[in-house]
Amino acid sequence: MRYLMLFAIPLLSACSFSFMQYDNLPVVNATYSDHATKASVMAAGGKPDSQINLGGNGSCLNYTLRNGSESMPFYVAFDGSGKRIHYGYITCQAAQQKGILK
Repeated sequence: MRYLMLFAIPLLSACSFSFMQYDNLPVVNATYSDHATKASVMAAGGKPDSQINLGGNGSCLNYTLRNGSESMPFYVAFDGSGKRIHYGYITCQAAQQKGILK
């Protein structure tokens, strides 16, 4: 049992580092900005794969990030005024199912 942590830490670290390969993409950089808006994210990332409407006039954009042969989903959610409120390496639908977006 005491050796479990020796195996768990590298596995958890590998998961977190897998996201880092996408951090230099323009859409991700635009999303990380403190003043990110729907307009600034779309200017950097282009047309999203899809968009869903959220309650209160908000919206959520789905992008597929690509790095070589690998890809990963990425969502960015905005409030009714277009300010970024949430983002992550899952889809808008998955964020809704997890209760992140309401």
